[in-house]
Order: sequence, then structure tokens, then C-alpha cells
Amino acid sequence: MRGFYYFCASKKSDMAKTTKEETIVDVQQIYTKTELFVDRNRKVLLIVLGAVAALVVGIFAFQYLYKAPREAEAAAAIWKAEQWMELDSLDWAANGQGEHIGFVQVIEDYSGTSAAKRAHYWMGIISRSQANWQEALDHFLEADFDDQNIGVMVAGNVGDMYVELDNFEDGARWLEKAAKKASSSASDRFYAPIYYLKAARVNMELGKNDKAKSLLRQITENYKGIPSVQNEYGEAVKLHAALSARKD
Repeated sequence: MRGFYYFCASKKSDMAKTTKEETIVDVQQIYTKTELFVDRNRKVLLIVLGAVAALVVGIFAFQYLYKAPREAEAAAAIWKAEQWMELDSLDWAANGQGEHIGFVQVIEDYSGTSAAKRAHYWMGIISRSQANWQEALDHFLEADFDDQNIGVMVAGNVGDMYVELDNFEDGARWLEKAAKKASSSASDRFYAPIYYLKAARVNMELGKNDKAKSLLRQITENYKGIPSVQNEYGEAVKLHAALSARKD
């Protein structure tokens, strides 16, 4: 029995050695294959690594040596025009005065910057005040929809301009988009009911009364008792009741 035990133990030891040796051989084979692959493809690998390095350097250079300074320069260029806008000096705001440029020049000189997108928004406001609906729409579509301060109003103005141009389908769609954007932002309790109400009215013009009622319910169910939108709330209640009483 003891002999059998030693025989089994010896076999296990031999198997362990064999497995260990095979593992070493396998690792060595893999290492050798890797070396061969690197040797055979050294030129390609160097080109790929060089391209990746160049891309990283290029992105860094674009962000920090071009884009950031350009954004800062654009921000410095637009401040006077925005000040004129606050003072209702619309012509100076648009076209500049003296050494200070206006929104038109900011758009031309700093295309793609945050300042240029703000300039498009303000030019949209100016064009809207002059009843140039298409020109206003074109500017609003180039403005910054992600800006926390004006993004909601940009979408709302796009909707308004489509309505002024008798494009009620796109107008309703954009006004609803503005309402939803407002409802998920800090301007929820002010702008959302305004744009839900506008979108509902446009849908009523289109004869989409069920859609209009759905939009009005967004106001009646979520904004009751909020002083800043009591007029919109009251109007929504009346319109929803009138639509519900219809027998279409």
C-alpha cells in the first residue's frame, strides 16, 4: 500500500513538473511570437505610434494654443456690443462704434466661438424687433442652444419665428422643445409654462386638439399656485376646458 502511495505521489510530482515546463514553454513561445510580430511590423507600429502622438499634440495645440486664446479674444471683443444692447443702442450693438466692434463683426471674425454664438442670438433679437423674421430665424439657428442662460430662449425664438413665417408645424415642434428644455432647467417656473401655452395654441391652429390638451395639462398639473406664471396657468385652464367641451 505504501509503495502504491509513493508511486502515486511520484506520478503527481512528475505531472506537476511537466505542467510547469509546458507553461514555461508556452510563455516563452508567446513571448517569442510577440517579439517576432514587433520585429516584422516595427515600421508600421512606429508610424501608428507617431500618428497617435501627433494627434494628441495636435489636439493639445488646438485647444490651448488656438481655441482658448481665440475664445478669450472673442469674449473681449463682444463685451461692448453687449453693453450697448443693454442700453438699447441697437445700431451700435450690431455694427459697432469707434474702436469697438459690433455683433456683425464678431460673427465674421470669431466664427465658431461662444461669443459668436451669443452674437447670433443678439442679432436674432435685433432682427426680430425689426420684423425681419427670416433673418432673425437664421441667426437664432446659429446661436448656442446649450448655453445655460439663453439656450431656452433661443429654442423658443426659433419656434416663434417659424410661426411668424406661417410654418406652424415647425413652430409647434420648436416651442414644445423650448418648453421641455425649460422644464429641466433653472427657468422651469418661468419659461416652461409660457412655451407650453404657445405650443398648445399653435397646435390648436393646426387642428391638433388632443396634442394641445396634452400640452395644456403640463401647465395645469405642474404649475398651479406659482405666482410668476399665474396668467399662463389661468389661460391654460380656460383653453383646456373649452377644448374638452368640444364635440369634434
